[in-house]
Amino acid sequence: MKAAVDSSAETLLQRLVESSICAVKPITVFENNCRLSGNNLTAFGHTLHLEGRNALRCVAIGKSAEAMALEIQKRLGDRVNGIIATPIERHLGVKGFKFFKTGHPYSDKESLKAGDKVRQFVSSCRATDMLLFLISGGGSASVFVPVEGVSLDDANHLIKAALDSGVPIHKLNLLRRHLSALGGGKLAALAKKANKLSLVISDVVGDHLPSIASGPTVPDNTTPADAYDFLVESGLIAKINESIPNALRSLSEHFRGINLENNAVRVIASNSNALSAAENEGIENGFNTLVLTRFLEMDAESAAGFLVSIARSVEQDGIPVPPPALVLTGGETTVNVKGPGKGGRNQHLVLSALRELVRLKEGGVNLNRTTVFSFGTDGKDGNSSAAGAFASAELLARFDDGGKEIQKYFNESDSNSFFTKHGGLISTGPTDTNVMDISGIIVA
Repeated sequence: MKAAVDSSAETLLQRLVESSICAVKPITVFENNCRLSGNNLTAFGHTLHLEGRNALRCVAIGKSAEAMALEIQKRLGDRVNGIIATPIERHLGVKGFKFFKTGHPYSDKESLKAGDKVRQFVSSCRATDMLLFLISGGGSASVFVPVEGVSLDDANHLIKAALDSGVPIHKLNLLRRHLSALGGGKLAALAKKANKLSLVISDVVGDHLPSIASGPTVPDNTTPADAYDFLVESGLIAKINESIPNALRSLSEHFRGINLENNAVRVIASNSNALSAAENEGIENGFNTLVLTRFLEMDAESAAGFLVSIARSVEQDGIPVPPPALVLTGGETTVNVKGPGKGGRNQHLVLSALRELVRLKEGGVNLNRTTVFSFGTDGKDGNSSAAGAFASAELLARFDDGGKEIQKYFNESDSNSFFTKHGGLISTGPTDTNVMDISGIIVA
């Protein structure tokens, strides 16, 4: 964060970014919740009895996969072996695990290789085996076995069309689950009798388990017919290869729900944990702090307007909290991509907020104590390398052109280039975690 803002706002923003991400890193989450005592591994309230070498088989998928696997390997050493599939470059060197660097948000050939290896690995489990799944956001793309009749290119074309159209994440996950031969509990079903435990870092609103990494270890109450109906209702069916609706119709004819035995699932970190850490940071720094919601799920432009309206209320009326104020929201927005630029939902939200602040200033309402911010806890926003952005009163003061320059970048979906030019990027690098986004306002 290189642009100048009010020093107290800048200090608070830096601290809350760091503390909120730290709170949901695997190294933090596992610290007091996973212990080995003799042959018993107690993890987040569940106990696995281990006997002999290579006693635990482990599959780790998603953006937190390597860091989660490392925490298990630290405790078990050579008593654990398994597979890691993640879109993050290998940087921890976990012993005893085969590593796959995969694509995201689109699956690639490595995703297919990882999916095939994971399927073989889980299918080979015996009833006496202990199987641990470490699941985090990004897992849908990291291990992908397409259903019969659907190619990798077909699936990726659908995902791109859905993302560019601003399809809500739960609907995108509905499509992914039913196009995956591993989603919706189908992976865990391959080891029907084995004792299975899934530890999950949630990256979806409401921690809906079937939506996290396509829910490979949890039953799904939706059907292929639901996915097909959404393709029709959304208009996506006209933008994709006919192999996908054909496959969903075929699957619907033979669909049966999945019942899983010996299967425990536990969410170990979520957006609420990150929000709590950010809230504590605000309180400790002397700000009147309020967590408004952890269910922010709308398009980024609407979310920006909402946050600016709260900022106006705080500055003018001291409602819902008086200055100095920190108001936080958690969740995940969407963007209807209009141009070829670089950015992501967080930067787009902040650029939209700045556009609204300029509009208000033109009308005589100058919110000159407000900083608006938004960042992804995984450290990567859209097709950029930034985590997000912030817009300060100092930045607002530079624009007296009615927002024409802002509108140009907005129309090109090029928020990253705007903040690269004017300052305001939030950059963390990969964080080894992913619990969606944190957005908010600081009124100093």
